[in-house]
Formats: sequence, C-alpha cells, structure tokens
Amino acid sequence: MEPFWNKTLTRDALITVLTSAILALSCFYGPTIHLPFLVGVLSGISLGVLQPRKGWILAIEQVLLVIGFYFLINNLRLLPPFDADATQFTAFLQFLPIFAGSYLGGFLKRAF
Repeated sequence: MEPFWNKTLTRDALITVLTSAILALSCFYGPTIHLPFLVGVLSGISLGVLQPRKGWILAIEQVLLVIGFYFLINNLRLLPPFDADATQFTAFLQFLPIFAGSYLGGFLKRAF
C-alpha cells in the first residue's frame, strides 16, 4: 500500500506554490474579474490532472496561499491594484474556480 504523502505529492505541492503566486498576481493585474477567475479554473484543472485522487489537498493549499500572497502583496504595497475592489473580490472568491477546476480535472483524468 502506498503512503498518503509521497514524492509526487511533495513535488505537486511545490508546483502549487508557484501557481498560487501567479494566480495572486493575476488578481492584481486583471482589469476585470474574468481573467483571474479563468486563471483560477485553469490552475484548478491542472491540480486535478496532477493528482486525480488527492487534488483536493492541493486545492486547499492553493486557496490558502492565494489569500496569503494577496495579503503579502497588498500590505507591503508591492503592486498597485488595477481596481482595488475587483482585486479583493477575486482574491477572496478564488476558492470557487479552484475547487471546481480541481474536481473537473480529477474527474477527467480518472475518466480518460
């Protein structure tokens, strides 16, 4: 029986850190809410494809990291937001496209 936490899950967790930073940056650069949500869905699908059975762990990690990166960038004023309200809205609601995309990616990977 394979252990729950293995090398591939560790590798994918490190990939999740990188994609979370990209996702947080897309919240600051997006002129509307559509671009960050599209990036969130694509990121979630990639998490589901990477780990079809354990993608929910990566999705939870990514949601927490996106909120953490948002606060880091916002509090240190590293980037001025394009629209402050839209940036905050997309950062805090990223859990919806990430979880939906992760479920969809895992389902498609297991189905095909």
